[in-house]
Amino acid sequence: MNKNKGFSLLELMIVLVLGAMLAGVVATSMSGGPVLRKTAREVMSSLRHARAIAVMQQRPIVWKMDIETKKFWIDAVGRKSKKMNKKIDAKIHTAESEVISQSIGGVRFFPDGSSTGGKVDLIYKKQKYVVNVEWISGRISLQ
Repeated sequence: MNKNKGFSLLELMIVLVLGAMLAGVVATSMSGGPVLRKTAREVMSSLRHARAIAVMQQRPIVWKMDIETKKFWIDAVGRKSKKMNKKIDAKIHTAESEVISQSIGGVRFFPDGSSTGGKVDLIYKKQKYVVNVEWISGRISLQ
């Protein structure tokens, strides 16, 4: 019996695909992408929570962010601040009336669900997420 020694094309293709998938997982975990994505989702969730509180309690609620200390919070009784990863750079663009200081700004949500609007830029190396708050509808989205 004369058997061919070696690998079939299918076996080589499977090994190459598995290797590429593994390289992708390693590259993503080392780039900080998951940390940035998680932070963007936390900011978005916090903004949505502030909007929900304003609608439920039928009173204006302010969501604030301090880009110097890298913290954000809902300005209401008993609310604690959430700290971002120190490697992430943040910028907040908001209405002039909601700028508290050079490093602190906010977004005000009203009982009807509308807001003063704005956006939060979260940047890590060359990656960027933008959490956008529409001023008329108060809709919050991640870009």
